Amino acid sequence: MKIVESQNALLSNYEVYQHIVDQRKRNTAQNRRLPGNVHHVMTEVLAYLREKPSPLETQDETKHYSATAIPRLLEKLREANLPSELTKGELLSILNLRPSCSALLSTAIEDMEERFDEEQQNTIVDIVGDVLGRDETAGDAGEEMDEDAVPSVENGY
Repeated sequence: MKIVESQNALLSNYEVYQHIVDQRKRNTAQNRRLPGNVHHVMTEVLAYLREKPSPLETQDETKHYSATAIPRLLEKLREANLPSELTKGELLSILNLRPSCSALLSTAIEDMEERFDEEQQNTIVDIVGDVLGRDETAGDAGEEMDEDAVPSVENGY
């Protein structure tokens, strides 16, 4: 096998997930048996993509991620008239993380505070939530206090 172009395109976690699911369906339909190591790698990748905190953990039930969701997200971000363009890497990170707050968004966007004000950051988070769905547990995370946590002024206890 000869590699013609190395790393021609970047894939989101959803695209990898969908490719593996489709490949498994094709192999099952054709009654094709895969080598043990290929089957193991595919199983491990799917397990990784389906476990928390991955946005794909509920993909089978919610179907938030789809072939139309990615272009729809890009279009809505373009329509938001943000002062700074998001890079391909930042968009890929946003797709893979599905940030539910500006703190998580800052891990996907370089120099976010300098490029976007608070209202624009919230707009991006709202667009991501509208297109890719919201994490139901994200709102509860700040309300619960860990049993081992020491009360302090910072966390309001």
